[in-house]
Amino acid sequence: MAQFKNLVFVSHPMNPEKAIMAKYMFDNGKVISIVAGEGLYSNGKSGLREAVDNPLDVSSFEVMFDGEVEGFCTRERINEIFKANQ
Repeated sequence: MAQFKNLVFVSHPMNPEKAIMAKYMFDNGKVISIVAGEGLYSNGKSGLREAVDNPLDVSSFEVMFDGEVEGFCTRERINEIFKANQ
């Protein structure tokens, strides 16, 4: 079963030096997008909505799943989404 720890984060294409992202496609075809960084609904060691370049420095992420955006999601919340959709 996929979990947050299995995600691979890369530089966000819209703001590569100040944001990161990861995507995962479930078997049902739904996609979850997890992002963090400057201007996004996330919290890193630099503060709310500030630049990040490493997921280890992030305590909450902005998540888009099934067309809905949820800000300030913890790793635990993201794992709940994974569990509910596998």
